[in-house]
Amino acid sequence: MDDNRHYINEITRNFPDFHVETVHLLGEGRMSIVLEVNEQWAFRFAKNGQASRDLEKEIKLLPDIQPTLSLAIPSFDYIGRQANGLYFVGYRKLSGDLLEEDSIAALSPVQVRNLIGSLADFIKKMQAFPVGPVESRAVPAVNLEKKYLQLFKEAKEKVFPLIDDKTKDYVSDRFHAFLQYPDYHKYTPALIHGDLSPDHFLIDSKTGKLTGIIDFGDMCLCDPDYEFLYTMEDCGKAFTRDLLCSLGYSDVEERMKKISCFVTFDQIQYTIDGILRKNEEWMEEGLLALGKEMERWEK
Repeated sequence: MDDNRHYINEITRNFPDFHVETVHLLGEGRMSIVLEVNEQWAFRFAKNGQASRDLEKEIKLLPDIQPTLSLAIPSFDYIGRQANGLYFVGYRKLSGDLLEEDSIAALSPVQVRNLIGSLADFIKKMQAFPVGPVESRAVPAVNLEKKYLQLFKEAKEKVFPLIDDKTKDYVSDRFHAFLQYPDYHKYTPALIHGDLSPDHFLIDSKTGKLTGIIDFGDMCLCDPDYEFLYTMEDCGKAFTRDLLCSLGYSDVEERMKKISCFVTFDQIQYTIDGILRKNEEWMEEGLLALGKEMERWEK
């Protein structure tokens, strides 16, 4: 408990009537830390300004989204400010088992089908949420064409000096494949979760059905196809293809090509983040993933 004394103090300072008895670390990343408190509460603390703004977005919007969904999402019973001004929240832990990035392969075919069905229902209901109320809560609109034009520029400045000519050509071809294809930029913006990675999925371990989804900090108005970035990156192409089919989407194979570009760009962004933060592990991981992807593409 001593390692988390700072966060315990923030809870008791903001909520004097809340008595902390037990504390365990649930998870920690560069944006936030989540603690299990008294075995039934999850307290999530923003670690920087961007994480605090993302949390504020969730505070404003999740209460309206929750009634439209058929599964559980965080409902904040406690909303506080740390001494440094950053937000933190507390909510009752959601039921279900939290998956991990590489856990899809361990599920049975029936569990995978059930997960795809319940995930498709979640995506459909998220994207049906009215755009007007979203805009009034300062949820950002993300223009992928502008985003990736800027990323391509940064890649040429920061990543290209680290890679060989063959990889440079591959990266350039991937950006051109997305940026120069007009149909990729014709869409109706919709509300998306923005980070549908398995480590944000809670499932019934017996059936594989979703019981809940967490971490809505990347919510935005965007191209609906962008929602499938992390399902392809972390769950695989077959999973993503079946998910698109379950949603009744047309031109599934063309969408798969488009989403695969998002995966490439995510690896490049990860590499750039490593360069900017002087984190060699991130840099190496991003470049390794890019190299493996290029090998698969050539086969």
